[in-house]
Amino acid sequence: MNAGYLLTRSAHYYPHRTAFVIDGQAITYQDLNRRVNKLANALLSLGLKKGDRVGLLFHNSLAYLESYLALYKSGLVWVRLNSRLHPSEVKRMWDDSGAQVLIHGPEFPEMAEKIAPRRLIHKGKGPGLGYEEFLQKGSENEPPVEVRGEDLSDLWYTSGTTGAPKGIMLTHRNILTCTQFLLCDVYDITPEDKLLTVGALSHAGSVRILPFMVRGATNYLHTHFDVERALREIQESRITDLSTVPTILISLMDFPGRPGYHTSSLKRITYAGAPMPVERIKEAVHLFGPVLDQSYGQAESIITITHLPRQEHILNGDPKREQRLASAGREYPGVRVNVVDDQDRILPPGEAGEVITRSDLVMQGYWNQPDKTAEALRGGWLHTGDIGYLDEDGYLFLIDRKHDKIITGGLNVYPREVEEVLATHPGVAQVIAFGLKDPYWGEVVTAAVIPRKGIQVSVQALLDFSKEKLSSYKRPKKIFLAEDFPKNLFGKVVRKELKKQFEGK
Repeated sequence: MNAGYLLTRSAHYYPHRTAFVIDGQAITYQDLNRRVNKLANALLSLGLKKGDRVGLLFHNSLAYLESYLALYKSGLVWVRLNSRLHPSEVKRMWDDSGAQVLIHGPEFPEMAEKIAPRRLIHKGKGPGLGYEEFLQKGSENEPPVEVRGEDLSDLWYTSGTTGAPKGIMLTHRNILTCTQFLLCDVYDITPEDKLLTVGALSHAGSVRILPFMVRGATNYLHTHFDVERALREIQESRITDLSTVPTILISLMDFPGRPGYHTSSLKRITYAGAPMPVERIKEAVHLFGPVLDQSYGQAESIITITHLPRQEHILNGDPKREQRLASAGREYPGVRVNVVDDQDRILPPGEAGEVITRSDLVMQGYWNQPDKTAEALRGGWLHTGDIGYLDEDGYLFLIDRKHDKIITGGLNVYPREVEEVLATHPGVAQVIAFGLKDPYWGEVVTAAVIPRKGIQVSVQALLDFSKEKLSSYKRPKKIFLAEDFPKNLFGKVVRKELKKQFEGK
């Protein structure tokens, strides 16, 4: 069975229900399925066969949605290209994948020509075949391809800014298992529910919509995130579910006009992609009610490793329960999680080490990189590169990424513990900690802070605040005030880019 069958099924069960509303443009499940079948068959008419790779370069759009669902149905492999990267970086991914066809949106004609000068299909102006004209050449029948669970569905590129890019090999079984886990443990969806996805389809957004598709619910997508537009959509469309990342959730919370919008229709706010400071989680619960739901994962395990559900996002004065707001929850059913030392020995509760996991969600490996695959999947477990510990009840507490650790004066400092403290200051909206090179200390603990609107806060006040809360070697020696943080396509802060802004200062 292939992941594209989820659309076939819903088109049969819910033909006339609205499947998607994309920037105000609505389409039913039946009509979407017809168009996806046409595109899938048109692609196969080019001589492509199961397992061939096709690159997609889009912002969120109906054409993007149709394209990746068509790839799933036809057994072609979706090469997820990140439109935020430099053309030379995207070109490395394209070359590495061996893709034969590129389908792109109207924003990327120049980048598309640099990446793949032939076999282009475009939505908008540009060389090659026009998207709509090409789609109409295909049959409305289901594609005549047998796609099995073990067949590749995606090459999910997560790197490329330095060195060789890594293409994460995912299968249809991975995608379907993720959908089932989300339905089992996160979403109790009815056909009347409405999901607003403000993240990119090239990342977790493409996965989060599938459970709603299965239930015949309606998915709302925006081409780009705009805080006021998102709040207006929640109010006017009576959105029941919001899928987001902490930085975007915080921007919704801090938007000055937020009190003027009604958000009582929300049943769930699922957030993932990065840790969120506990103080901001508590504030979100006060603002939106007990609707928050956190997931931890990574592309190598299709964003699904552990889960902290809504019923655990409750503030009732129980210090143990409130402490668990700092955790990433417990493993999903069907997922195993352990924490190991540098020799891959399992550590007891409370001891920090590398988080490892195994399940039917875990990737097949890295495309054309057997050595990196063997390293990441040694012993049959995915080694995540995240540092954390399990408590005695199985809750996973993440400390940081291995490569984000700060070593100052020979001592280890994890950015999150600094961020959690500074986030409790009433003048701090967002904070990111990192290390800057120093000739004496090796690295000095540094923090960049976005102040809350309407509150005056000084660097000295934040330095003094940290002295009261942190050990001497963990205290930031430098703090910078910022208006915003550099983010990637998925709304996550790019720590490396942030560090570059302050090097030498």
